[in-house]
Amino acid sequence: MGSAKQGKIKQNQNTKQTAFISRQSSVRSPLLWLAGVLVLTYIAFFPSIKNGFTNWDDNVYVAENSLITKLSGDHVKQIFNTANSVSNNYHPLAILSLALDYKISGYNPKTYHITNLLFHLLNTALVFWFIFLLSGKKVHAATITALFFGIHPMHVESVAWISERKDVLYVFFFMAGLIAYYKYISISGKNKVFLYVFVLLLFLLSVLSKAMAVVFPMVLLLIDYYKGRKFDKYSLLEKLPFFVISIVFGLLASHVQSGAIAKLETFTLLQRFEFASYGMVNYIFDLFVPASLSCFYPYPNLINDHLPVIFYVCPFIVLGLFALAFMSIRKNKDWIFGFLFFFVTIVLVLQFISVGLVIKADRYSYLPFIGLLFPFAMSFVRLQEQTEKQFNLYKKIAAAGLVICVLLSLWLTNERIKVWKNSDTLWTDAISKYPSSEPYRNRGSYLVNKAAYDKGEKNIEENEYDRALADFNISVKMNPNNAKVFINRANIYGLKGKFDLALSDYSRALELDKTDAQTFFNRAVTYSMMKQYDKAAPDYTAALELKPDLTAAKENRAYVYVDNGNYDKAIPELNELIQQDGTNSNYFFYRGFANFKTGNNAAALSDNSTAIQLNPNNSAAYFNRSVVNKTMAKYKDALDDALKAEKLNYKVDINYLNELKSKQH
Repeated sequence: MGSAKQGKIKQNQNTKQTAFISRQSSVRSPLLWLAGVLVLTYIAFFPSIKNGFTNWDDNVYVAENSLITKLSGDHVKQIFNTANSVSNNYHPLAILSLALDYKISGYNPKTYHITNLLFHLLNTALVFWFIFLLSGKKVHAATITALFFGIHPMHVESVAWISERKDVLYVFFFMAGLIAYYKYISISGKNKVFLYVFVLLLFLLSVLSKAMAVVFPMVLLLIDYYKGRKFDKYSLLEKLPFFVISIVFGLLASHVQSGAIAKLETFTLLQRFEFASYGMVNYIFDLFVPASLSCFYPYPNLINDHLPVIFYVCPFIVLGLFALAFMSIRKNKDWIFGFLFFFVTIVLVLQFISVGLVIKADRYSYLPFIGLLFPFAMSFVRLQEQTEKQFNLYKKIAAAGLVICVLLSLWLTNERIKVWKNSDTLWTDAISKYPSSEPYRNRGSYLVNKAAYDKGEKNIEENEYDRALADFNISVKMNPNNAKVFINRANIYGLKGKFDLALSDYSRALELDKTDAQTFFNRAVTYSMMKQYDKAAPDYTAALELKPDLTAAKENRAYVYVDNGNYDKAIPELNELIQQDGTNSNYFFYRGFANFKTGNNAAALSDNSTAIQLNPNNSAAYFNRSVVNKTMAKYKDALDDALKAEKLNYKVDINYLNELKSKQH
């Protein structure tokens, strides 16, 4: 009896130990799979850390963005101020994260790339966790979905492009919010209220990172559908705060992006539907065949006032997809959930409302691809679960295909990252695949000013003006109505001293767009270089009307007034400038000249003396003061100033010096 009792105790101990081991392995197994996914994702994207900045918005978000240079309370307030949008977007959390990178290493691109990669790894982990929960803890479904989310070449743009910090950041909060919501609908009790508030907070953080997150409440409804939750009054009312936030941020995004949205009359309603259908079909195609990827997909050219044939076919493909989805509402929840997740998360960027210059963009697939990957992962798992012999061959083919797709994705992603090394490689790749005006212009802009875009690089290559000029020439031929191209080409002509050609291009640019103060300023400078001062002054005035704080225009206008003999206009202008900045030597120098020409020798002497005091190497100021002293019969002072000017390499006429020397006796 004692033996039987001991045997029973031992059996209970074995049962408990077995249960403990089972629980341990059930936890360990998903973590091991996740670790494998993250290792492969890291391997795929590690080369991006060595990349630099590009001139595809990185200059706007980092190099030229004063909002990121400080982290004081006032600066943070400015970041969250809705008036301070960046590149026609309101995404304060993304800008704040860039400010943190700047705080760490300034303009070192490596820090920014590491942060992007870290968020991508976190997002991959969150995708794994979400699919693991949604699928009923099917670890292989979670692994496949997360792995292809992590290593798909279409996602290179979101990770390797520093400006797309907003993408990896909003998806981080978005996916965390979906996981929290799944937990919320799965439990009851006190924690339910806390989770609800937490989901709402994560959603708010997501829309503060990127406006694309406004579709979050629609995805919550999809989760309700997939998990068989009732669509009653309570389930709809709980979504109300989410929809309110969506509407508010949606309206804010529309207002901020209004300048980038094409006018409604630019495309017909039918064309917009065709663009949206084309984009949707292409994103699905790119999931399976990620070939000819580019950072720039231009709108199609009309052929005899008609779009290419594919644009007329795609709407029927889309209608067919929706018909299939409708028919599988009751038969296959995996497919209907996945398809609608994809559609809901990408619909806002399908260019039904045309924003920007591209008809589609790789970055837009970052979140939506989760929806497409999920049903394929679930189908693979269900196939592998089949025990009948007739499925063995299909299981082997599917497994082999999966391995091939993983290896191919790793290779393609690695190659795609190399394209994002710098602006030259980026735009050269775009030109090779989709040659159009904008890529040529952007490559030319980089080639003519590498220092402005290759921030943080130790060795910046020399500018390539001839290559840049060739790019601008091609860009002009492709799109003769783009003012920016003419401005860029005019700048090169100016650098080469071809002022007549520069003048022609600036004038053409202003015919196309009279709202750019810098173009008026540049044309005014060109007129000044050609000594056409009477034409330069009105352009400086036009620049100031458009941009009153453009101090350089006010300075140059004052100098032009002096050079053109308009001293009555020059002196009041210079008086204002000196009031604003009394440390600028040039202001006093030019005012001294103007005062001398109007016969005010005492003021001229004082101004030149101040100019010399502020800049002791101003040889022209010494010479001008010499002339004033000579006029005032102060010959010794005049000679001293003339000799000082000569010592500072100012060319002084020998006859002038001899005259002053002769008057020393």
